[in-house]
Amino acid sequence: MATQPAAPFRSFDLPSGERAWIPSDISLRIPQLTSIAPNLLHHLIYIPWDPRYLGLVDPAYRDFFSYVLRYLHVRTTDVHVATCLPFARELMRDTPGPVDAQVVHVAFILHDCGWSQMSDQELADSLGVEGLALSGAAVSPKARHAELGRDLATRLLTQYALDPPLGDEQKEMIYTAILFHDKPGQLAAMGNGPPSIQIVCDTDHLWSFTHENFWQDTLRKDVDPRLYLNALGKDLDGYFVTAPGKEKALQLLKDRDIEVRRWEDWIQRG
Repeated sequence: MATQPAAPFRSFDLPSGERAWIPSDISLRIPQLTSIAPNLLHHLIYIPWDPRYLGLVDPAYRDFFSYVLRYLHVRTTDVHVATCLPFARELMRDTPGPVDAQVVHVAFILHDCGWSQMSDQELADSLGVEGLALSGAAVSPKARHAELGRDLATRLLTQYALDPPLGDEQKEMIYTAILFHDKPGQLAAMGNGPPSIQIVCDTDHLWSFTHENFWQDTLRKDVDPRLYLNALGKDLDGYFVTAPGKEKALQLLKDRDIEVRRWEDWIQRG
């Protein structure tokens, strides 16, 4: 007897009691222990860590990633970093001129570690985003996580002995990349800044366009997938610093459009 193919979408019960439909291959969780108000709990929905994500990390940096991992288990940062590291390698390959691969890898592994130093309320506020544009409440925690991340990275790079060791100039580039990874406009205004720092910024921003985060964010931001997809497309120009980063985002947008069309068909069929 032939087995039935798995359904492409599955139901997910939101904290509000409402039901949403997400791709069946995406696993989401709602935090069980938090002081945040129940009506804001959907902002903290997350993708649980799975050791298989470690396979996405370049073998040369897996030990360092594993060392930092304890500081990445909030806001889906662990899955985010591992999932996007292959994009960093793509952007390095497609970027003309010299790029410091060690700076890119180390900076990207560390860039969001500051979220681990913040409250659940700050994490929820940081998701106050329309498309890719920050709301007023999101600006402060976004800036604070970069500053806290820079400070934590300084400590971690003192404690962990990388091989080869980082030079002082490389460390300063890493700290700058962490501070500016959410500021593409400022990086673009700097003109011909270090490509390594630009790549960290664009690699980070490609997360918004991935299969995993797109569907996660439709629930965290309480937005219709089609409306969210349209908003991502409108904000594209100001969100990326490099041409390869924008080209990759456009490719991922096309993939998400296919998924949203399938989702719309699924919903219409009831």
